[in-house]
Amino acid sequence: MNPVGSVPELENAVGKPVSAMMLKTIDHLDEHCRTILAVSTAAVLGYVDRDGVQRTRLLGGAPGFAKVTAPTRLDLGFPDDAAAGGASLLMLVPGWRETLRINGTVGADGFTVREAYLHCGKAVIRAGLWNPAAPVAPAAEDDAAAIGPAAAAFLGAAPFAVISSRDEDGRADSSPRGDPAGDLRLLGPTTVAIADRPGNRRTDTLHNIVAHPEVAVLVLVPGDDRTLELTGTATISTDTDLREQLAERGKAPKAVVVVEVSRVRLARSEEIATAALWDTGRHVDRDALPRPSAVWTDHVKRNTTGGVGARVLRAVANERVMRAGVDLDYRQNLY
Repeated sequence: MNPVGSVPELENAVGKPVSAMMLKTIDHLDEHCRTILAVSTAAVLGYVDRDGVQRTRLLGGAPGFAKVTAPTRLDLGFPDDAAAGGASLLMLVPGWRETLRINGTVGADGFTVREAYLHCGKAVIRAGLWNPAAPVAPAAEDDAAAIGPAAAAFLGAAPFAVISSRDEDGRADSSPRGDPAGDLRLLGPTTVAIADRPGNRRTDTLHNIVAHPEVAVLVLVPGDDRTLELTGTATISTDTDLREQLAERGKAPKAVVVVEVSRVRLARSEEIATAALWDTGRHVDRDALPRPSAVWTDHVKRNTTGGVGARVLRAVANERVMRAGVDLDYRQNLY
C-alpha cells in the first residue's frame, strides 16, 4: 500500500498546509457562524467515547438545533457515551454547498469552541449531496466487526462521508469527503479506501492520521434513513495503482486514506428525518445565507495570527477578488 509514515513524507506527497487557508479560521462564533447555525438542521459529531474509541454520529433537529449560548459556547445534545475532551462538528445546511466546521471540546457545560471556519463546497458538489433523491425502502441494519452484505451495499451507494480524527494532543477534526457513488472503495471485508480530493488545502485529517491513526467514518446515502459508522485505524497511501483505481475525470488523487475497520454500525437515524436532509422542499434559500466569499474575507480579517505575512494578507483581503477566485476554483479544481 506504500503507507506514509511521517509528516515530511506526507507533505512531499500532498503539499504543506497553505498559510492563507489557515487564516480563514477564527476562535469564536461570529455573526456569519450564528447565521449558518440558525438554519443548520444537522451536524456530524466526532468525539471519543468512554472506552477511548474515536466515534462519529449524526446529530439533527429543527433549524437552529445547535444553540449559540456565548461566542465560544454551543448547546446541543450529545451521545450518552461521549467522554469529556476534544470534539469536532461539521454543520450541514441542507441545500447549501459549504459546511461550517467547529472544533473544540465537549464537557458538562456543552461544546466549547476552539476554532471555526467555513469549508469549501467541493465535497458536497462532487457528491451531489443535495440533489433530489428518491426515498430508499426500509433495509437491513448491522453491527459487526466486518463489513457484511448490507454495509457493503450501503457503502457502494454512498457519495458522501465524513472522517473524524484527532491529533496526538487530542485536538479533534471532522472533514467531508464527496465523490460519485462507488468511489468509497471496499478493498476487503475490513478495508475501505477513500480518495483525498482537492479541498480547503489544510490537510488536517492527513496530518492527524500520521500522528494518531484512530478514525471514525460516517457515511450517508441520499434518500436513505440510515447512517453507516466505521471505526478503526487509518493509514495514508500513495500507492500508484490504488490512486489510479480512484481516478475521476482523468485525475488520480495525490493520496488515499485506507481505513482498517474494527467495528461496523449500520442503523436507522431518526435525526435524518427530523433534519429533513433529503426533503428538497425544506432546503435552505441560499439568499438567506451570507456569500461564502464574504465569510472567508471577513474571517481572514478577524484572524489574530501574528507575523508580517498574516498582516499583509488581512490588509489585502477583498471579497470581490475572493469570490472570483472561489468560483474559478470550483470550476477547475474539483478533482
